[in-house]
Amino acid sequence: MSLLYWNKERNTLEIKDEGKQQKNGLILLLVFNFLNAIINSLRLFKEDFGFMHGIWISLGILTIIMLFDFRKRDFSDSIPIDSILRYKYKKNFLDSTGQLVLYFTNKKRRTINIVSKKQIDEFEILFQELNIPKYDTKKEINN
Repeated sequence: MSLLYWNKERNTLEIKDEGKQQKNGLILLLVFNFLNAIINSLRLFKEDFGFMHGIWISLGILTIIMLFDFRKRDFSDSIPIDSILRYKYKKNFLDSTGQLVLYFTNKKRRTINIVSKKQIDEFEILFQELNIPKYDTKKEINN
């Protein structure tokens, strides 16, 4: 079975990548990281400001930014076709396959890691069947 499946009865796109479990694990790690940054930054009241205090304060701020970024992401396993605006293929410089990003009408996005180049072709065919346009940065710049 593929990573993406079109459920014709419910008109939804089913995604099999355990996204909710990954989200919960990452949020738990980020919360622990933020608590650790707070605890280590509180030592500032007992000691003079040092290099390590700056690092912990920076880590705390970056963790807050990452937690706010999670609000813009969707991790659901079943997505109504009507809510998908467009998709975009993003290639990583470290990985030869990359990621597929789905943009929704509620301004959220869903990122799917692609395992093989064959999946890219399968997804392109599926999205053409569903009439979901590909995100084109050139059109966005000209408008």
